[in-house]
Amino acid sequence: MENHMAEKTFLIVSNSNDAHVHSVVRRLNERSIRAHQLNSDMFVSIPRKWSISQNESKISSTLFVPEVDAVWYRKVLFPEATTAVQSFIRQELEGLFDSILAQYENCRWVNSRTCISAARPKISQLQRAKELGFRIPDTLITNDVEELRRFASSHQGRIVAKPIRAQVVESEGEFSVIGTRSLTPEHYESATNSCPGYFQERLPLKSEIRVIVFGKRIYPFRLTPQKEADDIKQLALEDIKHERCRLDESISDKIEALLSSYALEFGAIDLADIDDGEPMFFELNPNGQWLWLQHVTGENLIDPFIDLLCS
Repeated sequence: MENHMAEKTFLIVSNSNDAHVHSVVRRLNERSIRAHQLNSDMFVSIPRKWSISQNESKISSTLFVPEVDAVWYRKVLFPEATTAVQSFIRQELEGLFDSILAQYENCRWVNSRTCISAARPKISQLQRAKELGFRIPDTLITNDVEELRRFASSHQGRIVAKPIRAQVVESEGEFSVIGTRSLTPEHYESATNSCPGYFQERLPLKSEIRVIVFGKRIYPFRLTPQKEADDIKQLALEDIKHERCRLDESISDKIEALLSSYALEFGAIDLADIDDGEPMFFELNPNGQWLWLQHVTGENLIDPFIDLLCS
């Protein structure tokens, strides 16, 4: 098996500050598996060329590796643009990068950009999860403050606001993380007067379950907060108890069906454990983080992920 894997060549598409990539590459080297990196923030930092000519039988390029067996698509970052010139440069870099990635359209991708984009919308995830039999929180999307008041009243005022898409907002060079937060009546107007808001019932959360899926392998972890918080992601790692756990077969089947419906080979699913019933579906991240779980629990996740790449 190891020898067969060593014969394959992988392309890793990410950025130079990606800790997941650094750890996986080290393990790939230890296992003598070939991997090339294409970093969005560095790929034109040295002189390169891409020559396409009517009179040449083959494309000549030092911008990309011509032959790979599979592509691992991670996290692409380009320079921020605050001026017209910077915006032009960024768009040119993005256009070139897209053209480079198009050279690998016939390769296997983990996961493909098209599938990642299709799986990202959170509200659509909720609808699909419900169709597949998951329990989901009561949810409202509205810019009507009276609708929000009725929704809050039906849940005894215990509701939260969540970002539909924006997780990090930049302003004047500073970044703010936008997470789930409790919503009180004095903020109902401001939560609906600029754009539709995304609201859910506040769940009596006992713990969250982070489920990492590598192909047919499922790795569930229970995250139990040791402090009160609207969003467990707001807590420091030392304020969360991490441990491997088990899932009922029915939940594992639904998770497999959810990823399959998006044609994803890899994903991270967040569930909420609130009572003695099945956990509730929170969201799916089609390109989610998992390395920290290996660090805090000692569970080997890098090798199963590499096995997925090589399968």
